[in-house]
Amino acid sequence: MDYNTKYVCSYNDSDVFLESELEILNNHEKQFVRDALYRRDLCNIFKIDDQCFDEKAITNIINDLYANINGEKFLESCITKVSNIFFSNDLELGFLVLFSFDYLHLVHPCISEFIETGKINDSNESLLELKKMLL
Repeated sequence: MDYNTKYVCSYNDSDVFLESELEILNNHEKQFVRDALYRRDLCNIFKIDDQCFDEKAITNIINDLYANINGEKFLESCITKVSNIFFSNDLELGFLVLFSFDYLHLVHPCISEFIETGKINDSNESLLELKKMLL
C-alpha cells in the first residue's frame, strides 16, 4: 500500500497565511488557497502527482485502505458517526468522508500510526480530537 505515513498536512495550519496576506485576501481567496493545499496534501499522502489530481484514483486508494483496516476498532465510532451524517449504514462511505477537507488533518495521523504500529493508541491526540469533533 502506498501511503506516506511521514507526511504532515499543512492545509489546516493556522500559519498558512502571512500576516500581510490576511489583510488583503478575502474569505473566498483564503478558502481557494486552503482547498489547493488540501488537494496537495491528499496527493502527497497517497503518493500521487499533485499536478494531475485524480479523484477516482484517490477514491480507489481509500477503498483499498479501508479493505486493509476494516474490522479494526480504532476508528469504528468515527466511521459510524460520519456514515450516519449521510443517513447511511455504508461504513466504506464513512471512511471515505474521513479523508475530506474537514477531517483529513485528524484522520491521517491515526491511519499513519496504525500502518506503522498495527494499532492506534487511545491517547493519540488526533484520534481524541476527531472523536470530540464527531461524537
